[in-house]
Amino acid sequence: MSGHYSFTSCFAPFIESVITEKRNACFQYEHAEWILHKFDEFCNQEQVETSVITQELAGKWGTLRKTETKVTLAGRISVLRQLSLYMQAYGIKCYVPRNFTRKSNRSAYVLSIEEIQSLFLEIDSYQPTINAEVFHRLALEYRILFRMLFYCGLRVSEARKLRLDMVDLENGVLKIYQSKGSNDRLVYLPDDLRQLCCEYLKIMTVKYKIKSEWFFPASDPARVLQVASVGKRFHRAWEQTPYAREGALQPTVHSLRHTFVVLKMNEWMKSGVKLDNMMPYLSKYLGHSSPDDTFYYYHQVEEAFSIIKQKDQSASFVIPEVADEK
Repeated sequence: MSGHYSFTSCFAPFIESVITEKRNACFQYEHAEWILHKFDEFCNQEQVETSVITQELAGKWGTLRKTETKVTLAGRISVLRQLSLYMQAYGIKCYVPRNFTRKSNRSAYVLSIEEIQSLFLEIDSYQPTINAEVFHRLALEYRILFRMLFYCGLRVSEARKLRLDMVDLENGVLKIYQSKGSNDRLVYLPDDLRQLCCEYLKIMTVKYKIKSEWFFPASDPARVLQVASVGKRFHRAWEQTPYAREGALQPTVHSLRHTFVVLKMNEWMKSGVKLDNMMPYLSKYLGHSSPDDTFYYYHQVEEAFSIIKQKDQSASFVIPEVADEK
């Protein structure tokens, strides 16, 4: 039996065996185990009695559901494919479904603890080459913006399009309206970040005399920061770290959200909390349409997660505080 689920279908021995094999190979396999649990339930519902994955069975399992995205379907098919290949290796003739993936095969990048620390040191130490007030003001904005992406797991578009009336610093709440999937939600700020945001707003209004509807205004305060500008500033900081390597997979600004998800799951796993119990909460927090999307999101970064867990430092590292504006 798996450590998380009981499997009762005719595929149970193979499912348990493939999970054990993956774990012995140091893969976490949390997301895949959850999908296999759902497949096990599906086979019981379909009254499958022969432990052979047929094209018909794979076709039923691989049908897009009404509340499901293509991303989630891709994850389900991928895990079934792994099970079929595993069973074939033991001489059982199974149908192997083709991979159903999005056009982009780019792997998600999860930053290590050392990379995060180094990145934020570069973000905080950046000094504009042009000694103009507007560029110093933007440098301050990015220090807060990137922390908000990392500590809250926001999408880049959600953070940069925050209006002042969406930020309740008294209660430490961000109000995200009509984001991806037309979902409204509340996101809670860690208290240290809430305090930083309070100091940030004071500097923006007192020192820089900014009057804008935007929490992160562009050089023209009447306009919002552009996504290209955010990405450019992230890459500029990353390229100054000792971890930037030419030709290697590089993180993007979206990697801060990826890393938030992995560290949060790591925290739960280390405390013995079952991921499937927490997925509905994390899914709502991230603005996903369903917990299935959140599990697939994690599946994308599952191997990178094992690197972070091996370091065993997720609860102890500290991102430097933003330096006071003079």
